[in-house]
Formats: sequence, structure tokens, C-alpha cells
Amino acid sequence: MHNKLDETAICTRLDTATQAGLCKIHVFQQLDSTNRWCLQEGQCGDVCLAEQQTAGRGRCGRQWESPAGSNVYLSLRWCFAHVPPHLPLLSLVTGLAVAEALEDCALAGHGLKWPNDLYYADRKLGGILLEAVGSLEQVVIGIGLNVNMLPEEVAVIDQPWISLRAIHGDRLDRNVLVAAILRRLVTQLQEFPMLDMARFRQDWQRWDVLAGRPVRVLSGSQVSEGVAYGVDTQGQLQLKGADGSLRTFSSADVSVRM
Repeated sequence: MHNKLDETAICTRLDTATQAGLCKIHVFQQLDSTNRWCLQEGQCGDVCLAEQQTAGRGRCGRQWESPAGSNVYLSLRWCFAHVPPHLPLLSLVTGLAVAEALEDCALAGHGLKWPNDLYYADRKLGGILLEAVGSLEQVVIGIGLNVNMLPEEVAVIDQPWISLRAIHGDRLDRNVLVAAILRRLVTQLQEFPMLDMARFRQDWQRWDVLAGRPVRVLSGSQVSEGVAYGVDTQGQLQLKGADGSLRTFSSADVSVRM
């Protein structure tokens, strides 16, 4: 089993359609942030991987814990010919690609927590961070996934988390995992401008870990409570209040009320 990320080991597992959609896979021993590298130095179709990040970023400027040689820190710079009309859905569609890739690698029981986190048994398994490159036709898609990380390897993380190693009970070959993610992700990105909305909502419903659960939604300084009711056609979270009213949120922190 490969212990290190390896461009050749990844490429040999990619089909010709995926390879045609990508430019080059860059593997670094250490970077401040794979997203930052793609934003400043990447070309369309470039994939950036790092064994370690010194300034990994999560959503809302949070730090992403990035110990060396354990996990997947992947960024892809993607260029659309035109700004897709449903661009706000891109982070959710990316989540679908990663969830399906994990299923391809024989994982079951995982799901997606709106807007862009991967969860397993109510613990965070990974996250997604999208950043526009000046014009909205170009975007950097960042994916962080806890693969072989053990609790003693990291400083205190301020939320419950889990790794694929903890689920499987064994180390995973990260090159196999990266190839699976790229296969699913490139397909989703190529099809994204013609996104089938009914199919998207059906797919999201399948992976949605919040659906039907009582949640607390923090949007700015406002707290709302209700039952999570899937997403609308803009990818906004739908919250059903006690009075039956439906509210939508485009950006918020959501926690399950136990």
C-alpha cells in the first residue's frame, strides 16, 4: 500500500475521460494551503495535493487541522466556459461527488450535512471550501478529508470528528481515494452547466443527514429552530417551523438538537 501521495499512482487509476478533463496533478510535501496555491499558481484543470498544510482553511475562516501524511488535502481549479446559472449549487454538487467516491471505496453509512460537510455517525469526516478566481467562470474547489488521522495526531478540534481509518479499522491508500474523488468530481463538473434539478434534489435527499431532524440554525446573530426540510432549487436549506412555515437559509451554521 502506498504511504505517500503519488501522481503516477493516482493517474493510473483514472479513466481517459477524467484524465482529459484535468491538466496536471501537483503533489507537494508541504504547503500553506492547497486552495491558495490553486488560486495564485494553478491553471484550469490543475489538481493540487499536499502531504501537509500549515494554514489550511475551512468555512468562515476557520483553521483546518492538517497533520502530515495522514489525510487528503486536495484542490482543483476548474474553468467553465460561462458562469453556470445555478453556481450556488456547486459546493453541494461537489459534496455529492465526494460522497459517491467514498461509496465507490466501500464506505457506507456516511452522508452530507448542509451546506458542505461530510459526516459519519454525527461526526465530521470532511469539508469542502469553494473560492472564486476573480471572475465567476473560474473556481477553486478545496476538499479536506480525514483519512488515516488518529486523535493523538492533532491539537484539540472544536467539534466531534472521525477518520476513515477509525471507521474501517485500517489505514487506507490515499491514492486510491484521490482517484475515486477525481473520477466522480470531474464528471459532476462536466455535467454541471446542464444540471438536472430534479435529479440533483433526489441525489441530495439520499445523502442528507439533516432531513427530518430538529435543528438549530445560526445565521449572523439570529438563531432559528425547526425541522430540516431538505434544500430548494438554489441549494438553500429549508427549515420548517413549529407553525408549519418554511424558511430558507443561503448561509448558516446548523446543529442538530438532541
